[in-house]
Amino acid sequence: MTKILIIEDEQPAGEYLTQLIQKIDPKTEILNVLDSVETAVDWLSDNPSPDLIFLDVQLGDGTCFQIFEQISIGCPVIFTTAHDEYAMRAFKLNSIDYLLKPIRQESLKFSLEKYYQLNEENAISKVKYLEELMHNQILNRKSPRRSFLVPYRDKLIPLKDSDFGWLTIKNGVVVATLHDDRNFVVDKSLEELENQLDPTNFFRANRQFIISRECISEIELYFNGRLLVRTTPSSSNQILISKERVPVFKKWFEELS
Repeated sequence: MTKILIIEDEQPAGEYLTQLIQKIDPKTEILNVLDSVETAVDWLSDNPSPDLIFLDVQLGDGTCFQIFEQISIGCPVIFTTAHDEYAMRAFKLNSIDYLLKPIRQESLKFSLEKYYQLNEENAISKVKYLEELMHNQILNRKSPRRSFLVPYRDKLIPLKDSDFGWLTIKNGVVVATLHDDRNFVVDKSLEELENQLDPTNFFRANRQFIISRECISEIELYFNGRLLVRTTPSSSNQILISKERVPVFKKWFEELS
């Protein structure tokens, strides 16, 4: 069953879209209909990711792009709007389609079929792609970086890569939590660190986290086929491995040790 979230600030439009979706595919489940940037951010922060989001561009308290600025959205998005000036910006995000209001049944049916087709193809190809990508990165990567200088007050503190438990983004900067639970700002992006750290010891869990093998204390089965990684020291934010990356994570953990 496809779990769908609708973000639409006009109640009649939200009800109409709900009825139309369920008419086209009765097996869908509408998780919620939200009407603002604020409620969308709160809901997406507190609940498992839906399979698909229908997202109105203009909301009562801003535009939908403010949601993307505050939270990571990993699932496909179908944008809905009465105007087409946001189309280019929308397609730079997770968009698989862009529906102009009033939404017609034929257009909506085409969008859903497009989602189902992409979802089926991606289930196989995405895993293979990620496995090959990880393998090639390991083969082609230069010698991993072992030493780092990090700022602390009026000093620079030398650290080894083996000191890092996990790294994450906080307030726009990268913070490294060490195995002894100390925290230091690292003057690098997660993308740079992902390319510099030893890929046999560090894994890019998601957009917010890079975790070390040594910090993993427990792995729990989570909603929608995802994994919840628990670490020592513990993180105040959940570290989730997406359903698509689970096979890659398992391969990394079991075969690259």
